[in-house]
Amino acid sequence: MGIPDNADDLVKLAIKTGDVYIAAAVHKVAIGSDRKQLESLMFGKRRNALMLARWEHTPASVLQALSNSTDRAVVLRLDKNPNTPSQAMSNLYAEEEDGFKRSLSLTMLIAQHQHTPISILECIAKFDNDIESLIAVSRNPTVNADVLRVLMGRMATSHKFELFKKNVAANPSTTSDLLEEIYSESDAYTRAAVISHANCPRSLIEHAVNDDDVVVMRQLVVDKRLTKDVLARLVLSKDKAVRCSVASNLALTKMLIKQLVRDDSNAVRREIAARADLTAANIKCLMSDSDHWVRMWLARNPIVPRKVLERLSLDQHADVRRAVARNPRCPIGLLKILAKDENSWVRSAVAYQHKSPKRLMLGLAEDTDVDVLSGVANNPHTPQRILQKLTTSPEADIRRGVILNNKARRNTLLPLLEDPYYLHRLMLVDSSKLKEKDKWHLRNDPDFQVRFVVFKWFVNRLNKVIVQ
Repeated sequence: MGIPDNADDLVKLAIKTGDVYIAAAVHKVAIGSDRKQLESLMFGKRRNALMLARWEHTPASVLQALSNSTDRAVVLRLDKNPNTPSQAMSNLYAEEEDGFKRSLSLTMLIAQHQHTPISILECIAKFDNDIESLIAVSRNPTVNADVLRVLMGRMATSHKFELFKKNVAANPSTTSDLLEEIYSESDAYTRAAVISHANCPRSLIEHAVNDDDVVVMRQLVVDKRLTKDVLARLVLSKDKAVRCSVASNLALTKMLIKQLVRDDSNAVRREIAARADLTAANIKCLMSDSDHWVRMWLARNPIVPRKVLERLSLDQHADVRRAVARNPRCPIGLLKILAKDENSWVRSAVAYQHKSPKRLMLGLAEDTDVDVLSGVANNPHTPQRILQKLTTSPEADIRRGVILNNKARRNTLLPLLEDPYYLHRLMLVDSSKLKEKDKWHLRNDPDFQVRFVVFKWFVNRLNKVIVQ
């Protein structure tokens, strides 16, 4: 059968198949009686309606159509589905004329849903008396500052006010004045949340410097606005988690970095080893560190000079040698040596390294290790004849590597349209290397997810043609 050249023909074909998933894929472009037929097909059996209300891939238009249902089980699933659109959430919040009333649990689900309109969130905040629903609104990242202020007033006398303040402190919509209001009389965890907030004012940062609680200190030390004097004091903290956070602070001075290079905590030195502002003296010290994780992070660091990478490539720990191979600045000469490493985990890093040239791929293609061959399959420098050979591998990871390879050609990918693993066939639907007729071949795939994605892809393709 030829590929439909318009939405009407695609919809009629979907109706003819009688497939619920294909019907869902084309629903948004259907109109009039065709749309009604699709909805009858999808919702005619309760189990299908329940499935579509719950399924994470159900298109928004289908979820919108389901929002008129009076079936409590369907409504519950729609409330929990993160893709349920805004208008559908409005429908679900409204009371039904037949006397169906929302339960407290449904209200709470509506209150925390990311697509619930702000007008409904404001309505719940002002008039709902269920504490759990109000707390759910305070957690909703789409709520605005005005609604949060309303909640602050209503929740002030609640026994769960501290929990509410924690939610407000973590909400991205909270403004600096609300953060100041929350901070003064809150516990350490709430104060820490305030300090870590993007809108936290400088005045609170300056105030928190004198906070004695370690929980607050651990959040404070990563702030770029800390003065050199404060950082110098925090470097001397007895709490290693505080020092570890200081080690990642971008405002750290060279003198303080030098001090932390020899810190007693392995975790602190690991953070230091990953910094982009290390001096030659810092690197020299870290390359001989007793903790192999420190050496590993140093080996991954793109600022490390070649001579250091050469020394680390001889490290007794395979993780360190692998890190050298993964370094974006690893020279080809070192990659050639590491390609023959006794440890397959190291060789696989060379195989995945996009700097590895064709000649290395030819050698690694003879390897028998699955991780190494997966890297060969993924590498853009691997010749097509080798990729074609790898498409017949019994290992799914290797075949997937070919699919993910952006240099794999159409003729290389075509055999994978018959791959036994449904996920691979599904991934090929989005491939820019395959033609429309290749993808249309999957319309009758035995897996419902593949069929759904194929028809959805053609719906989007037809929409683009119409827009152009």
